Amino acid sequence: MAEKDVEGGTRSDGRLIQVAVGLALLSFFGVIVSIALTASQDFECTPIATDSSTNAEDANGGSTGGFLSLLEPYLPGIMAGKTRPKLILSTEPNWPPYAFINPQTGNNEGMATDLAKGMAKLCNFDVVITQTKWTECWVDQAAGQGLLNGDYHACMTYTHSKGARDRQMDFSHALLKNNQPAGLLVRLNDDGTPEIDGKHNLDGKKVVHVNGWTPDEDGLGFVLNECSGERFSGYEIFPSSTENPNDDALSKLLNGTADAMWVFVNQDKHYKNAGCDAGNPNKQSSSPDWDCAKWAGFGKKFAFIQTGMFSHAHNGTTFTVSKKGSGLNEIVNPCLDRFVETKEYYEMCVKHGLDYECFPNSYFPEEYFTRNAPVWELPTKDLQTKCEDGYCACPV
Repeated sequence: MAEKDVEGGTRSDGRLIQVAVGLALLSFFGVIVSIALTASQDFECTPIATDSSTNAEDANGGSTGGFLSLLEPYLPGIMAGKTRPKLILSTEPNWPPYAFINPQTGNNEGMATDLAKGMAKLCNFDVVITQTKWTECWVDQAAGQGLLNGDYHACMTYTHSKGARDRQMDFSHALLKNNQPAGLLVRLNDDGTPEIDGKHNLDGKKVVHVNGWTPDEDGLGFVLNECSGERFSGYEIFPSSTENPNDDALSKLLNGTADAMWVFVNQDKHYKNAGCDAGNPNKQSSSPDWDCAKWAGFGKKFAFIQTGMFSHAHNGTTFTVSKKGSGLNEIVNPCLDRFVETKEYYEMCVKHGLDYECFPNSYFPEEYFTRNAPVWELPTKDLQTKCEDGYCACPV
């Protein structure tokens, strides 16, 4: 006989009520779980791959083995590649022949764009080329906001410099040999001699560098004076403005704000030979972003007293530069290593006048393996040129 509790019921009655309530709760939660499972079937989940090697295989035509994954680093607001990687790459089209606007078509062209499209075809990925400012990639010794915010996966055609760049960004393999020597431009006196000669260690002098461009501010500390063999010291270095920085740096040199300009030694060649009318340097045939008349003063108003400085960089011009830890190199590097061995790479180098700066492969004629270095790649101590040529030899 069941015992009665103080309210007059039985303990067995209480147990029955507890069991009934428990069963009801289980039934309720079962319905919720069923609804959730059904709803989840309406959504396609794309988990991030945990095996980074999957990305490299996909970029070279492999398969994901049935595991749904992001095929490239995630970018906000960009639909990811569905069956193969989709890379968003950017550049500022004011550095011929690497990146420029074709004045007849209005399209972004150059070695960078051609290389990206050629690699995409070879390695089975999609590529979208966008336009940005160099300052959105690198500025004031720091990675630019466009790169940090994920506006694109990478910027193209950056030199793998030592120092601040190396600490903050990931560089792909190089698309060209170490072809970007640095140098020092100075003003010339009326008699054609340099205001500062090649043996000067820059003590007490002001040096302007091109903001956002290699060689960077800290690069001057990695090189030796090619005439004295000693390090530069006691100088003050400051950046140009970010608006047309090469022109601004040259203006600061010419107006006396700076005593020297730290810059690519072949920058004048790029600017004089592209977009400017050779017969009339005051005329800009394709409306470039630089002042043709100003750069026409090379060898007349200003010249290099230091050339052929390579030790500011680890490598030559690279294909991409991305956020540190992005993983993009796992897609890019295997493909680039394959592409530089192709005939298309050779033809691309010839097309853009970079054939002597490219890595010679089996399609290059023998002459490319034994060429003489151009004057800007030679150390100043080996120069036989004069200041009127734009390259001052070391003083005797």
